[in-house]
Amino acid sequence: GGALASALAQGFAMAAKIGIIDCAPRLFAVQATGCAPLDRAWQRMDKIDTVEAAHHRSRFMWPWEVVPASVAHGILDDETYDWFEIVKYMRLSGGDSLVVNEDALIRAHEMACSQTSIRVSATGSAGLAGLLAAPFKGQAAVIFSGVER
Repeated sequence: GGALASALAQGFAMAAKIGIIDCAPRLFAVQATGCAPLDRAWQRMDKIDTVEAAHHRSRFMWPWEVVPASVAHGILDDETYDWFEIVKYMRLSGGDSLVVNEDALIRAHEMACSQTSIRVSATGSAGLAGLLAAPFKGQAAVIFSGVER
């Protein structure tokens, strides 16, 4: 969800600033097709200055209009309250926003569970769905969070 992405963004930015890491890794935030307010804000920002966007929050971030449903229910934030730190860092790091459909979320969850011994939830494997939907060259880290109960 937004809180985890915001915490990662702020932590990576701080680690790069004080020299713990050489460069800040790119952040790719993943949302479900049925509820993607962060992606909507990201797309609306385009080349708009992040400080200006923060001052005009309602032009970029507002609650999702439709009650969403997804196997990855933990990323269904109707409004991404931590949106500003996330988009600021995605822009700084060259990251992006990815929106994946239910089939991709289900496939990633099944793959995560069958290929590892981690009992990750569908929410926690959403990052893998993003990686599979928009693969790129180079190294990638995917966070598995949450537990399948």
